[in-house]
Amino acid sequence: MRPVRRVWIPALLGLASCAVALAACAAQPGPAGPGSSEPHTTAPPTSSGTPGEPTAELEVVVVRGLGEPEQRWTLRCAGPAPLPGSTHPWAADACRLVAARPELLMPPPGNQLCTQQYGGPEVATITGTAGSVRVERRFDRTDGCGIAAWKAAEALLGPPGGAI
Repeated sequence: MRPVRRVWIPALLGLASCAVALAACAAQPGPAGPGSSEPHTTAPPTSSGTPGEPTAELEVVVVRGLGEPEQRWTLRCAGPAPLPGSTHPWAADACRLVAARPELLMPPPGNQLCTQQYGGPEVATITGTAGSVRVERRFDRTDGCGIAAWKAAEALLGPPGGAI
């Protein structure tokens, strides 16, 4: 039994120290990862404003798959209410989402740990303004984080797969 203990104890201690190091790295804020073109802003957009005055003016572009046509919508909101000029198919739901969860329009943290699973070829971009903040957000479904972000923003992007 002693030879087995000599092998397992150092191995377990090594694994434990690796787990602690990974946890420490994940907890540290850092710059966006390589290849990240997402702009960084310090605060999420706000959705307060005078009734009838735009609090969000966004262009949403969704491509469902390689070779598929773009779906392009305009979303104009006054808080949770859509304004005239919106061409988004679910403008009321999308405005409510932007008002309730403006952080969805901000780029994700660069130090996210994501599962490596493929959710589909969909890609979307949202550009414009929300409150006084410039928005430039890209969504895709190429890993677990992207799949979750798309699901959270589904009222803005539409369901994955299939044209709308």
